[in-house]
Amino acid sequence: MSIKEIADILLKSTEPEEIFKGETKEDIKKEYRRLAKICHPDLAKEEEKELAAKTTVLLNEFYEIANKKIEEGIYNIKDQKEIYKRKTPLFNFEHKGKEYKIYQTIKEEDVSTIYEGLVDDEIIRLKILNEEEDNLLLDNEFKILSELKHLGLPTIVSKLKINGRNTIIMKKESGLSIQELKKEYGIIPEEHIFWILERLLSIVGFLHSNKIVHGNIKPDNIIIDVENHNVKLMDYTLSIINANESTSKYKIINDNYTPEYVNSNSKVIPNVDIYAIGKLAINLMGGDIKRDAMPINVSIELRRFIRKLLNKNSNDAWLLWDELIELRNKLYGTTRFQKLERKFK
Repeated sequence: MSIKEIADILLKSTEPEEIFKGETKEDIKKEYRRLAKICHPDLAKEEEKELAAKTTVLLNEFYEIANKKIEEGIYNIKDQKEIYKRKTPLFNFEHKGKEYKIYQTIKEEDVSTIYEGLVDDEIIRLKILNEEEDNLLLDNEFKILSELKHLGLPTIVSKLKINGRNTIIMKKESGLSIQELKKEYGIIPEEHIFWILERLLSIVGFLHSNKIVHGNIKPDNIIIDVENHNVKLMDYTLSIINANESTSKYKIINDNYTPEYVNSNSKVIPNVDIYAIGKLAINLMGGDIKRDAMPINVSIELRRFIRKLLNKNSNDAWLLWDELIELRNKLYGTTRFQKLERKFK
């Protein structure tokens, strides 16, 4: 087996079980050592040293994950539900005659904490406010997600109170965060930026049509499903309902993803969401979001389009969506999706 063959296996794998066959810690260790010897940088030919170094780093990452799984007794178990069943819940509660078992913390935010667990053999997410005085914020999110339906919105299940704090139960959405996506795939090619932008503009166009401005679009609130070519826009706690009213105000300012003109007294306009989408595109392409600088290999057409997203006067997401489709067809034809391949960073 060559270094390139090992690299190809690693890049196509998502779990260590796909690389290290066996049941015991010794089995895994033996296979790891065999592969590590082949791709060791010191033993590689001069022209393969860089590939060997990157392959070794990725191999070590998978080996570390393998050992952790073995220690937890979940190696070779693929079903996340079965993995949870072998663990002790962090906490559990009953709601509407069903028992919810919560197993791990997914994300800690400024106003809420998101957990993951099981109910009726299904994986769910639980969002609990950190402080009781913020209860109205989660009422805001529940209202939006229970009244609006769109492929790009998370699916709400129920609402309740835990220790006096508003809590919502949501389905788990499949996909990767932007951080996870870049870690697995590296810089996202321009062709894939088009469908991601298409999905995001569709979501905010739908929200804006319903007089809602998300107001908090940033990498932490995006989930990208590369297999199904879909994007989910999450977290509506700080969204603005009836954003067209003169009394509406922004609820948050995010470094780099909120336009400089926005402050607590600014009139709410749809561009705040469109601007953030432009920044996300620069991030995904490996650009510098502070300077709005894009890599040199980005086409002039896409570069101009993203500049338009960052323009304060760009407030019509549906008009931009139409323009994006036309531009994509011009550059890449009408075949909508290509498979996103993993590459070394």
